[in-house]
Amino acid sequence: MVIELTTAFVMRCPGCGRLEVDQVNLFQLSGSKEITFQCECGTHKATIRMKGSSYVVVEYYCIICDREHSAVFSRKQFWTRNYLNAIYCLDTDLNLGYYGPYELINQELERQQEELNSMANDLGFDEFVNPEIMLEVLDYLDDIAASGRLYCDCGSHNINIELFSDRLELSCNNCYAFKQIPAAKKDDLEAVKKLDEIKVNISTKTKSF
Repeated sequence: MVIELTTAFVMRCPGCGRLEVDQVNLFQLSGSKEITFQCECGTHKATIRMKGSSYVVVEYYCIICDREHSAVFSRKQFWTRNYLNAIYCLDTDLNLGYYGPYELINQELERQQEELNSMANDLGFDEFVNPEIMLEVLDYLDDIAASGRLYCDCGSHNINIELFSDRLELSCNNCYAFKQIPAAKKDDLEAVKKLDEIKVNISTKTKSF
């Protein structure tokens, strides 16, 4: 019987946004060795090393809180062949990437791409200045909302999202305050990903309804 102790690692580059799948095996981490993952653009993404013989340490740059996190996983968990493990921002619990079997990583990426394609078709893909940026901003806002960090100054979490060709408008269904979020350029996406919460301000001039 052949046991292949190889784990795939996927995380979006904090520099250029490229999504790449890297792989590491047990022998690369033997002794005091460590593996560093860099994007093709040269940006550092993560470092992986063993801690003793029973644990694996993953140090990764978080695009949400703009600093490095360090997570410790058991050897059995890290080299699992049966399921995917998510990598989170330790401050916000938002998903940053995955590690696990290469086949399951690819399946998850394909599933996410299908969801984005479906969303693009439903929303009218051709209507946006930059469809890819718009979809990634929407995907990130969905994570923020799911964690309860999209809300209004008035305390309401009942926020409506309206899409335009180059931006989103968030409006509170309780007090009608609203907030605009640009979604046309790479800089717009990077600015959104630096937020660990999104708050609609009551002081913002309201629209007429």
